Amino acid sequence: MSIRLVLAWMHLVALAIGVGGVWSRGRALRDSLRDPEDPRAIRRALVGDAWWGIAAALWLITGLWRLFGSTEKSISYYMGNHVFMLKMGLFVCIIALEVWPMMTMMRWRSAKSLPNPRDAGRIEVISYVECVLVLAMVLAAVSMARGYGTKSTVGSSSSREAASADSLSAAADSLFPAPVPSGSEAATPDDLLLLEREIAMPLDGVDPAKLLSNFDERRGGGTRRHEALDIMAARRTPVKAAVEGRLLKLFTSAAGGLMVYAADSSERFICMYAHLDGYAPGLREGAHLTRGQVIGFVGSTGNASANSPHLHFAIARSADVKRWSKGKPIDPLTVLRAASAR
Repeated sequence: MSIRLVLAWMHLVALAIGVGGVWSRGRALRDSLRDPEDPRAIRRALVGDAWWGIAAALWLITGLWRLFGSTEKSISYYMGNHVFMLKMGLFVCIIALEVWPMMTMMRWRSAKSLPNPRDAGRIEVISYVECVLVLAMVLAAVSMARGYGTKSTVGSSSSREAASADSLSAAADSLFPAPVPSGSEAATPDDLLLLEREIAMPLDGVDPAKLLSNFDERRGGGTRRHEALDIMAARRTPVKAAVEGRLLKLFTSAAGGLMVYAADSSERFICMYAHLDGYAPGLREGAHLTRGQVIGFVGSTGNASANSPHLHFAIARSADVKRWSKGKPIDPLTVLRAASAR
């Protein structure tokens, strides 16, 4: 289980515990006002307050770890996301509201002061308000996961080329219309020229001129051709969309492990990325992909050796991209070298 998954799970668990704790605190204080002679109501309020405090601490620790540890996205992504700033504003409001109830209930615990109806009534109201704010933060988090809050990537082709993998544009939520099948798997010179103009290396810092083609290598005991390019890289190296287009399928197989199938902008070619260690956060089928956008991370899932993490990158000319696993294979290295030469 990856640290990214553990942190996300703990963050969500903290949210659930926190909402339950602060809500039970408010309900217990309401009971204490209805029956001032019942000492159990105040004890329940103190228990709920304790769980609220534990959850808030866990929430803060996991949130800061995910932010500054870059386990999800870079800090620059969060700082440029309006929904994230709204989420942080709600969090600051909760902290500001909680200062007085926290100090008051600490005095109750230490018997430095006795619970009184006026303070109990105020803390009850504050507790309910904090519940609403926490739920609003959850809505903001869900909105971020759907790609809201970032500026869409607009402009020239050079802007698209420089697009960072950490940028999730508003266009990431848009679905393209149903593709019109090209009806042919034969790659014409014009097709290849178009692809060479659009494609880029899916891994940063790799010179295609220094790679060796393994497209025609025999695999599976000589029973099949490789028909792809293996690019060796360190595990968790970001894998970027080689072309602008549309994500067709997130797929898992015994041979390829975690895989991504994506169409180019002309929807004549399908790019396949395999043996991934994981997908980029928020990735979903049907989403628009910008060239250079991170879609996953180098790994060794599937039938790849655990000691040799690499990206299995394949390109196929497609007659109909809806049949995302079909097409006539093209040597990716030939296209990447031609693109680099341009």
